[in-house]
Amino acid sequence: MLIALTALLAQFAVILTHRRVDKVRTRPDPPVLYTGLCLLGIAAGWLGIGRPEITWSSSVLVLLSGLLITAEAADATVKLGAPRWTANAVCLLCGAASATWLLSGPLPYL
Repeated sequence: MLIALTALLAQFAVILTHRRVDKVRTRPDPPVLYTGLCLLGIAAGWLGIGRPEITWSSSVLVLLSGLLITAEAADATVKLGAPRWTANAVCLLCGAASATWLLSGPLPYL
């Protein structure tokens, strides 16, 4: 859960930096690509942490932080001048990190 919180705070920092620099609210450019990569990251994270049980309350949190906020952060990363592949990495890594919201305790192997 601490991993997901750290990733979420980093995403908010990137989004707020982009909005302060750009001053224009825009929608993410290719939402289908970012959405697919975020879902792939969430699935990989879920498998990586041992396929914990998915409950309604935690699944909403995973989708909000791992899909909506991550897609916005990926788009902001590219618009701030990072290479194009960085957005894909943000989608995959932050999507995987958001899957740790599903855990009831710390990671089993840490």
